Amino acid sequence: MEPIEAYTDYRKFLKDYYEDRKQRTPSFSHRQFCNKAGLGSPSFLREVIDGKRNITDATLPAFQKALGLGEVGTAFFAAMVRFNQTTDPVMKRTFLEAMRGLRKKVPVALVALDAYEYYSTWYLPVLRELAVQRDWADDCAALAKAVRPRIRKSQVREGLELLEKLGFLRRNGTRWEQADPSISTGGEVDSQAVRSANREYARLGMESIESFPPSRRDVSSLLMGVPASAFPKIKQEIREFKDRLVRLAQESEAPIDRVYAMNLQFFPIGLLDAEEEP
Repeated sequence: MEPIEAYTDYRKFLKDYYEDRKQRTPSFSHRQFCNKAGLGSPSFLREVIDGKRNITDATLPAFQKALGLGEVGTAFFAAMVRFNQTTDPVMKRTFLEAMRGLRKKVPVALVALDAYEYYSTWYLPVLRELAVQRDWADDCAALAKAVRPRIRKSQVREGLELLEKLGFLRRNGTRWEQADPSISTGGEVDSQAVRSANREYARLGMESIESFPPSRRDVSSLLMGVPASAFPKIKQEIREFKDRLVRLAQESEAPIDRVYAMNLQFFPIGLLDAEEEP
């Protein structure tokens, strides 16, 4: 398996760790790990891997003891657990920075912090779209007023600097132009950041019910019975629908004067099979 510094999802690391140990020592078991850790429940490790339980500050030392990762690995594991479990974007950035600091001691690449920040900050993609629509002449206050909900002038300035640094935007005189993204990130950190962005866009979508009249938004729900065999086909239909919307927007000859966000939320709210995980 990869060294721990290659991971950003502690559950994925624990899953790979267990499978690697099991392959090398067939007698190794979840119970054996929990006994070594001093955990009361023999299924604790499996439940953490499956996402049914979290590692708390009280149980973290037990996992560190059983894993035997050494000084750097132990510190990295603690930062990774907290990075995964906190919902505070400031603290998430702090723990990611701690992981990057530990990563310098081993030759393993970790996703760029700036790339994580782009994916987890909801208004950066909005700025990327708005900035190129007119010559703002570096009027960050005016651009901030165009974002809904409003953001600060300082956030616009810092956001544009980051977008330029990452290659999403480039200068052309006093105007901004879009450029192809030039970053490469690991899937696990991407997923962490994308989940954060999805939560934020879902929240903004709920707020839009009160913020905008129906003539300027479309928020609706659809409940239907679905056989399991139809689920992949519905997901494919959703992907194709989104592609058609993108083409429709791109083919329009009218100038862009606003940025819209669309949340498609398709998830189970009733399961007849009690054994099936949600």
